[in-house]
Amino acid sequence: MKKTKAGKIEGPEEDPVNDIALYRDIVDSTNILIWRTDAEGRFTFVNPAWEKSHGYKAREMRGRLFSEFQVPEAAEYYINAFRNCLIGETVIGHETAFFSKSGEDIHLVINMIPLYDQGAITGTQGIAYDITERKHADELLQYISAKDELTGLYNLHTFLSMTEQQIKTAHREKKEMLVIYAGVDGMQSINDEYGHDTGDRTLIDAADILRKTFREADILARTGGDEFVISTLVTSRDMVDIIMKRLHDNLDKYNADKGGPSCLSLSFGASFGSPGKPVSIDELLSNAESNMYGQKKKRKK
Repeated sequence: MKKTKAGKIEGPEEDPVNDIALYRDIVDSTNILIWRTDAEGRFTFVNPAWEKSHGYKAREMRGRLFSEFQVPEAAEYYINAFRNCLIGETVIGHETAFFSKSGEDIHLVINMIPLYDQGAITGTQGIAYDITERKHADELLQYISAKDELTGLYNLHTFLSMTEQQIKTAHREKKEMLVIYAGVDGMQSINDEYGHDTGDRTLIDAADILRKTFREADILARTGGDEFVISTLVTSRDMVDIIMKRLHDNLDKYNADKGGPSCLSLSFGASFGSPGKPVSIDELLSNAESNMYGQKKKRKK
């Protein structure tokens, strides 16, 4: 600090050498990913944080395209953002995915601006934040909120949301929509006589039988208690006989050589939605559930 002739206090004199060293220290020590590319998208600079995060040394990245280190489906979106940056746009909050040297996916959110030299854009520069842990936490939360904790099938809320989309597909592809309700017979007796642990095991086994019967594209859910629901697209109503036979065959295989609480009995009810006659998911569920309870009553007689 020093005083001027007018008595004003001035700050310390600028020291360009020290400022450059300070900036370099910040860039080298930060966990934020910093880079520059040329106009073709090739790295001209990366800071040490890239090696910590991705496992690649700076010399392995310089001269190579930014997109070479991205998972293929992410590279296309980045290239579009890069081109926008080359015409003067600023890219903020672009989410993308890289792969590390060991092959693991790394999720990033990047900010990127044009790099100018005498008024002309010669490349880009930017910063990125590693959001991999947050991404995994979000995916886990979505999984937990979408699934039934005991069986791993979808819960009813997720089923309704996914089936609404399936109805649109059925109309577009001119297919029948088949909804099947399934209920475990005698669930209360199983819990009373053998305990809730056995009851839970029964529900898990019932869910496994449904998984073996239906395709990955079909939507399977536990609606609560001892009941399940499935929606699937079929080319004709004749398919229900084939599906029900497959269900009973898988149930018989499970029950072979079993007895007591291990023997599983299921009741089923089905309903159809035709592409020419729009019907709500609530109506489909109600009809299938009613048909299932009708089968349960017949078995009790």
